[in-house]
Amino acid sequence: MKQFSFTAACALCFALGTIVPVVITHAQSNAPARTFYQISFMKTRPGQDAFKMERELWKPIHVDRVNTGQINSWTVMQPIYSGPHPYDYITVETANTMNAFTGTDYEQVMTRAWGKERLESGMAKTEAARDMIGNEVWVAVDNVSKQTK
Repeated sequence: MKQFSFTAACALCFALGTIVPVVITHAQSNAPARTFYQISFMKTRPGQDAFKMERELWKPIHVDRVNTGQINSWTVMQPIYSGPHPYDYITVETANTMNAFTGTDYEQVMTRAWGKERLESGMAKTEAARDMIGNEVWVAVDNVSKQTK
């Protein structure tokens, strides 16, 4: 009798399992996408307007990267309240994969945005306007945000 009960229970579980909607059984496919943040710490050189340089030189590059789906966003941020740091602004790029940062052919993207003839001068203007103090990549592990309807 125990053998029959066990077999019947297995058969019943199998039968019930086949009628459960596929969406419920594949919950992992609905897992939220991971967001990676590349944060670059910048120090403006004396007498330079690094924000103008970022807007004129680097924004078109990142617009291209957003339009091609390589990254989700690019932001330049200036601190309002902060402690003493060796930097005075940061840039933040967001993407769904690490490859967006590590697999980018920046020379190709810069050539598309600036033109081959402006490649060298664009880099020279960048180096004259600011120093890159450091670069970090972060990944979001949890968050709370307002849901859009």
